[in-house]
Amino acid sequence: MKKLTLSIASIVAMSSLAIAGGDIEPTIEPKITIPVEKKVEVSTHSSAGFYAAIAYSYGMEKERAGITPAGVIGADDATWELAGMIMAGYQINDNFAIEGRFTSSLDDVKYDGNDIADYDLTNAAIYAKVMYPIEDVVTAYALLGYGETTVEDQNLNDEYKSDGLQWGVGAAYKVNKNVSVFADYTKLALEDEYDRNSVSATRPELDVSTVNLGVAYKF
Repeated sequence: MKKLTLSIASIVAMSSLAIAGGDIEPTIEPKITIPVEKKVEVSTHSSAGFYAAIAYSYGMEKERAGITPAGVIGADDATWELAGMIMAGYQINDNFAIEGRFTSSLDDVKYDGNDIADYDLTNAAIYAKVMYPIEDVVTAYALLGYGETTVEDQNLNDEYKSDGLQWGVGAAYKVNKNVSVFADYTKLALEDEYDRNSVSATRPELDVSTVNLGVAYKF
């Protein structure tokens, strides 16, 4: 009996040693991949917003418009070589904006390059602005609106006014997200009738236009 017990114990011990020294493959735990939800970035940039601008303006009046001073009939076109323009507007989207402009001469009108008349030019207008982006930084635009142009003779205290349709065309170059530079041409007065000292009168044509070079800032 003792021999049998010893034999069984020996077999068990030998089996344990064999198992301990044998090649036992480790248990491989399955890898679980947890999908990571990608965040979708939503752009907060909008083209809408307020803007303001300041510009140099060169004013022009067509020859024989009816306000040439005595003795200068037949002179070349009248010009205001120094004038300024301020502008404020609201851009609704990439293609449309509303803006107001005020233009004022800063020197006397010239005929044939001679500073011989003290005529002041002012214009106030509001425009619908239609824009067409050509590239990321270049935009062409057209202006159409209503305004009032005033040419005032300081010496004789005469005032000529014309109000009605005004239009313009131009282009802007974006320097950065806030600053842009622009150049445009605006036709300020095209009326066959005008008011002289608040009294209607007939004249051939009040044809006034400006060329504007400026810088704008978008808030």
